Amino acid sequence: MCDLTDFFEKNLLSRKIKSFEEEEISLLTTYNVPVEITGFLKSQGLSTYSDDFFWTTLPQEHFQTFSEWGLNGKQCFAFLKTALGSLCYFYKGKIYQLEPISGYVFKGRFDFCNFMNLLVTMDSFMESAYFDIYQKRKSKTKLKQDEIYGFFPAIALGGSFESSEFKIVKSNEHLSFLAQVNGNKAKKI
Repeated sequence: MCDLTDFFEKNLLSRKIKSFEEEEISLLTTYNVPVEITGFLKSQGLSTYSDDFFWTTLPQEHFQTFSEWGLNGKQCFAFLKTALGSLCYFYKGKIYQLEPISGYVFKGRFDFCNFMNLLVTMDSFMESAYFDIYQKRKSKTKLKQDEIYGFFPAIALGGSFESSEFKIVKSNEHLSFLAQVNGNKAKKI
């Protein structure tokens, strides 16, 4: 596994919720998830960082979601998600970000190790993931593994960061809803 010291120093561990089950980890090999990502998930388990903004996640939990966004579902290996629903994933050697609030996919330029140590620690990435909005609007209620914060009305339906209600929602259901709002096609940058 690569050295992720910079990531861990900038994004402090908030909670280690549980280790992933051996069966969940063994599926990663079946799906051909890269060794670095498998090692990261095995060592970290289900954990949160940066005041519960980043969450580790298993790729298989998001295959359907990626397909609903018009992406290659079983070839997109999510490993990190945000409390607002962004999914960071490996695809064909690079790391991408599906940002469901705007409906954009940010094209990857980095491999896993560089992404974790460089991009995730950069202010520009945190801005594109709406970390500042999260810090202002999050509730005291702790999210569960299958939950994120959603905006009502959705930004794509005329809501705004200032006026929309901020609610805890089921992650995959809300991401599916946002995919429909975006015509089941992520916009590529």
